[in-house]
This record gives sequence, structure tokens and C-alpha cells, in this order.
Amino acid sequence: MNRTFQMTSTPSEKSMVELVHELAGLLRETKDDEAKRLLTRHPNLVGFKDDSGRSTVHFAAVGGSLPLLQFAILNDSEMADKEDDLGWTPLMIASSAGRVEVVRYLLSLPSVNAAHTNSNRQTSLHYACSKNHVEIAKLLIEAAPEAVNLPDKFGATALHRAASRGNDVIVRALIGSGKCSLDRQDSEGNTALHLACDENRADVALLLAHRGADIGLNNNEKKSPLQLVKDAELRHKLKVSVGQAK
Repeated sequence: MNRTFQMTSTPSEKSMVELVHELAGLLRETKDDEAKRLLTRHPNLVGFKDDSGRSTVHFAAVGGSLPLLQFAILNDSEMADKEDDLGWTPLMIASSAGRVEVVRYLLSLPSVNAAHTNSNRQTSLHYACSKNHVEIAKLLIEAAPEAVNLPDKFGATALHRAASRGNDVIVRALIGSGKCSLDRQDSEGNTALHLACDENRADVALLLAHRGADIGLNNNEKKSPLQLVKDAELRHKLKVSVGQAK
């Protein structure tokens, strides 16, 4: 009598890919204790990359988990400035996410390049300015003043970002660095003053004009900052600030 034996499969352990996605989720949700337990059970997971080139150090930067970020760097010092597939470093991620303590720690490490640019030629400072993270922007300006005037692939500097968002505190800090070109034009010919006027960021527009930004400089559409102002009161104040009022 022939008997056919059928092999039965038992549930396999989670793959490393599944585990790294689980780890990323835990750190995004700031579930540090659960993330630590996962890494303790799977020590090889600390340096394993997901499909975007990110690993523990990047996930910890997103969630602001300083202890786990430090653990990852202790495991491999090169992780401190490790790029993902798009050139984002832990510092860049933390700067964008508003993780002040993570940024402060990373800037204390000699291997971290605060002026690093990603695939869009954007710096950590670009993202801090875009997200209105004042304290982080100040830390980055102090750490890498040479990054203040670096343009991204669209020709925009940190000043363009801050002016567009209307953050006069960051604008003052950028100007105060002594590295800031007020009339730097982006790929559309716009200066920071163009953007501030177009977005009706009155405080920033007046600050820039007072510091010497050119209110008559044309962009690619032959428009000056003054011509982009929609508010009559702001237009008058800008003219007064440069002695054009009649």
C-alpha cells in the first residue's frame, strides 16, 4: 500500500524586509521601547536598509528617537552621515521633522556635514526654513554658514524658503550670518523679496527692503517685487523704505 506523505509548512519568521518596515513604523510613532526590543531580538536589523535606502538611523531621525539614533551610530559610526537613495542624511531628516535634540547631537559629531546637499541640491537648512523650525535653522546657520547661500536645483536659497514662509526671525538670522545674498535670483528670476511680496509677507518684505534688497529688480516675467505687491499699504511702505514715495 502506497502512502503519500504531504509536507506541512510551518509559519516562517518575518523576513528582514518586513522587520525593517515594522521598525520604521515603530520609530515614526515614537514607540522607542518596542523598537528597542525588536532590535534586541534581531541585532542585524540595525543596519538593514529598506527599499529607499533608509535604516535605523534614518527612522530614528524621523521620530526624534535620540537613544536609538545613538545606538545605531555606536554600532557603525559611518551611519551618522549616511545618505539614503535620494541623498537625505539623518541630519537632513531631523531638520525637516523638527527634531531639535537629534539635530543638536548630530551637529556635535565631526563626521557630520551640515552643508551636505541631496539629489535636489537642497541642504538641511533649506528644509528647516521651509518648515519654520527656527531653533534648528539657527543651529544650522551657526554650524555651516557656508550653506546659507547655496542654491537648490531650482536656484532657491534658504532665504527664498524663509521669505516665502514669512518667517522674519529666520530671515534675520540668515542675513546676520553675513553670507546671505539678498538679491540672489532663482530659476524663475525671483529674489526672496519677490516671493515675500507675492505671498504678502509684509514683515519680511519690509525687512528685506530695509536691509537693501532691490525692489525694482525684474524676474523672468519682467516683474519687480513692487509690481507683485497686492496690498496698497504694503506697496506704499516699501516705497517709503527706499525713498520712492511721492
